[in-house]
Amino acid sequence: MNEDIDFKKNYLDWLNENIEQYKIEDNLFRITLPFLDRNNDHTEFYIEKLKDNFYRLSDDGNTLNELELSNFDIFNSNKRTEIFNNILNGHGIKKSESNELYVECALEDISAKKHMLSQCMIKISDLFNLSQNNVQSLFWEDVQNYLDENDIRYVSNVSFIGTSTFATNYDFVITKSKKAPERIINVVNNLDYKEAQSILFAWNDVKEQRNEDAKLYTFIHDINKKVSKKAISLLERCDTFPILWSKKDNYTKILSA
Repeated sequence: MNEDIDFKKNYLDWLNENIEQYKIEDNLFRITLPFLDRNNDHTEFYIEKLKDNFYRLSDDGNTLNELELSNFDIFNSNKRTEIFNNILNGHGIKKSESNELYVECALEDISAKKHMLSQCMIKISDLFNLSQNNVQSLFWEDVQNYLDENDIRYVSNVSFIGTSTFATNYDFVITKSKKAPERIINVVNNLDYKEAQSILFAWNDVKEQRNEDAKLYTFIHDINKKVSKKAISLLERCDTFPILWSKKDNYTKILSA
């Protein structure tokens, strides 16, 4: 890794410059983050002060309602529902009857909960894009099937606490063996440079709490779509391993060890 680059400072400076806060009412604020969803819209959620320094963070139902407008029904199959619930549970987020993704917390926990809610919203928007090579399948499920078909052992949907005390959720973890170190896997349907920066920030935060030889692999959907070469290069330069879906078979032996 290039030790001359302070990725943590670089990323935090970028966040500070691009996060917007708008006061709607005395006890209600809208937060706009520079993270893009699958439609290239910025991620937004709302913070409402309840009482006694207690707060409710909510996406106001936008994540699920947008998918419904795209004629994508998450809950029409048991598999999709299972994946959805796993994402919620992994991030500590709930769903209301009106399709809100939300969490309630005390003031001292609000930064960590904002982090987890935004991750959850992006993950749901991203992972429920239909795979191009199988309209009945999701990319996350494609990756899971690849691991299963090649007898690659794993634990799915794992959260790690980083040095910052924030939790980062990863899709799969392959535990350490006599032949190979711990391998942690991200699944990304749409990779751009900002997403690559976010991946590196989270990994640098988490890696300090993992074994020294732990490795990060990122599965990237590249079938019938362009993937940012700049983003790929950034991940490679920083000693992480981007895996283009079209070239996944090149990594089967490494992940099976």
